[in-house]
Amino acid sequence: MLPSEFWNCTYRELYQYVNSNSLQREKEYKKQIVLFDALGNKIIDVIGRRHPQNISLVNHTFKDLFEEELKPHQQTIEEQIRNLRSRK
Repeated sequence: MLPSEFWNCTYRELYQYVNSNSLQREKEYKKQIVLFDALGNKIIDVIGRRHPQNISLVNHTFKDLFEEELKPHQQTIEEQIRNLRSRK
């Protein structure tokens, strides 16, 4: 938002802008945390110090915060077919 847009907007527009911006940043931070969790698990596996399988350090610590992002995604048959056809 440019300064001229800021001074000419209403409170409602400003409120929506701030909320959407904060939600976007929160999603970005969650994506980075999920990525770093996966990277950490790979590094731990490579080093050889195996932690118990199926227990994620981030999942265990932040159960409520990342309910949707860290849930394993099961592909449907249609998604699998679409994915395989796109690779040809």
